[in-house]
Amino acid sequence: MLIKYFLRLCLLTLPLLAAAQPGAVPSVQIGVMAFADPGIIQARWQPTADWLTDQLQRPVQVVPLTPEQLEQAIAQTSIDFIIGNAMTTVAFKKDHGTSHLLTLVNNISDIPELAMGSAVISHQQHPIDDWSALAHQRIISSDPRAFGGFQIFAASLANQGMDAYRDVKQLEFVGFPQQKLLQQLVERRADVAILPACVLESAVRQGRIAPGLLQVQLVEPQHALPCEVSTPLYPGYALSKLGGTDHQLATAVVKALLAITPHNPAALMGQYQSWAAPVDDSSVFALRRQLAQWPFVTNWQRLLHSALPWVAAVLIILLLGYLHHVRVKRLVVKRTLALSNEVAKHQDTQERLLEQQQQFYRAQRVLLTGEMASGIAHELKQPLAGIRYLAQGCVYRLDEYQQALATPLSKIIEQVDRAQTTIHRLREFCQQSSHYQAHDLGQIIEDTLMLMQPDLRHCQIHWHRPSQPCWVYADASLLQQVLVNLLRNALDAMTHLATPQLWIECQSGDIDYQVVIRDLGCGLSESALARLFLPFETSKPHGLGLGMVICKRIIEEHDGQIVATHAQPGLRLHINLPRKA
Repeated sequence: MLIKYFLRLCLLTLPLLAAAQPGAVPSVQIGVMAFADPGIIQARWQPTADWLTDQLQRPVQVVPLTPEQLEQAIAQTSIDFIIGNAMTTVAFKKDHGTSHLLTLVNNISDIPELAMGSAVISHQQHPIDDWSALAHQRIISSDPRAFGGFQIFAASLANQGMDAYRDVKQLEFVGFPQQKLLQQLVERRADVAILPACVLESAVRQGRIAPGLLQVQLVEPQHALPCEVSTPLYPGYALSKLGGTDHQLATAVVKALLAITPHNPAALMGQYQSWAAPVDDSSVFALRRQLAQWPFVTNWQRLLHSALPWVAAVLIILLLGYLHHVRVKRLVVKRTLALSNEVAKHQDTQERLLEQQQQFYRAQRVLLTGEMASGIAHELKQPLAGIRYLAQGCVYRLDEYQQALATPLSKIIEQVDRAQTTIHRLREFCQQSSHYQAHDLGQIIEDTLMLMQPDLRHCQIHWHRPSQPCWVYADASLLQQVLVNLLRNALDAMTHLATPQLWIECQSGDIDYQVVIRDLGCGLSESALARLFLPFETSKPHGLGLGMVICKRIIEEHDGQIVATHAQPGLRLHINLPRKA
């Protein structure tokens, strides 16, 4: 027995020692609720861990844990995620901040909300027709915290007006694995066994129990499971994260698990079809209410029932005063923290907007410098080439008596080459590299609106985002610069309005996507509209007249088009971008 516990302790501590080595990538630890042999649980979930290791590009380990070991691992923060029943997430939420991320769709039930129940099993010669008859039976179960076994059974017993601990006279918890409960029924060492649904049918299929020898009693009508149950059905296994687990890591794990298909080796070995979004677990809270578990019972209520009336009255008064103090203090802390977070977010947004503006201004300067460099290079290219060709021709025409001129002419050619190299380097320096990759055009617009939220807070935004992603191959930073400039121009055109309004729509065409931005501003005249995209044309007192030119260049660099048309009132801008190849 000591060797067994020592091995389990090593299994829990080895991942932490490996992660503590200098330079080692910390592994992701997933604790799996184990109600059977840990070796069987490890073999079942190891392909899923291998899949996550491949998808996350970092080691992922599964650790089979009994309920007691799971509580210790969570208290020591030695695991990052939990794969267990729905009660597990709710039970640990209060103290450890667990969050339900995904629900397992197993091979038994296609309805994850109805995937787990309890079966009251007895010998075929020992039928049970009524719940009240269980009060005088020898009942065995694996563990009082087994969701699919004892806890659902206890809640169903409570619905019949009975308490599992008070009214059942002979109740014994014999531990794991669950198969030994069936063997005790066969050997008549117990009258009734409480087990998860489908355990008996699985044992019969595997040849461990003779068909018809044991039967499920008090059968509950249902259509979700291909086996008999005695209780209502509840959600099955789920993936949960601990409160201290990084949200970015949790997002990556969720994406990787959602990509598993029924034919994936991880699903085949794990005996499930796929992972799905979290399901409604209100039935689990109802079950906890029936079992008088958190959050429906508190310590002071238990103390009230066990203490003398006059002592309880004093404690209640003190406790209410303390709770009021804690509540007020918590509200103050919570509101202060919320205000601090809001200020921090506002400052972060302002910094990002300022950085975006600085990038746009740098782009203006680079464009102007590039235009000047291109003009200078174009003007100097021909004279320098002529000088070089003439000098080279003179070298070719020198006779043996004029070799003294060869060296000066070669120096001229060398200096011409040097000047051409300098011009070439200047043009390369003025070129601005872009980083192209696949982006959702709707998400780029969402990020831009979030970035400009302080400027748009007094403006009504009518944003119509398409239901499907609009994938384009683009530099997201450059497109954001275009959108920021266009939205700022629209706001500047509506400064005279009491209630400015903006319409933004992303439409999907046959070969491209179209972004339409419309304002209610003063608009442009025909001549101003015709010269909108010409350099150094501006109506602003301190403008450079390069904003719309840069926008046009950026859109054209993305193989798109930008067109401005009149609106009544205001101005309408159309941006066309090709679909991602």
